[in-house]
Amino acid sequence: MGRPIDTDKLKADLEKAISKNEDMDCLDFLRIASVIDKQPTAYDLDKVIEQLKKKIQTHKRIAEYEKKNGTITEEFQQRKAVEVLEGAIKIIKAGQINENIPNKALDEKHTVTLDTEDMEL
Repeated sequence: MGRPIDTDKLKADLEKAISKNEDMDCLDFLRIASVIDKQPTAYDLDKVIEQLKKKIQTHKRIAEYEKKNGTITEEFQQRKAVEVLEGAIKIIKAGQINENIPNKALDEKHTVTLDTEDMEL
């Protein structure tokens, strides 16, 4: 599987590249843009966040149960799971908003590193 991309940015970059190339015209761009638009979404980030939030709620409920009926260790494990899932949501949201993600520290605990290569047209 590839990586999710910003299709609008890709089309804007292609349009710039095509406008500089005398052998290509507007129709070429429209054909390429149409192919890009028809590509399936690798995965829906909003749905991923929604699923993570549901898991957080489950772990919070279990942590409350464990606080009353279990051991401190079991409660701690559930609270740690909530912390990890909340961190994952921060990473996903930062990736949706910030285009300068590579090696950017999101906070003391989470860093996102993407392997990207510049594309020349």
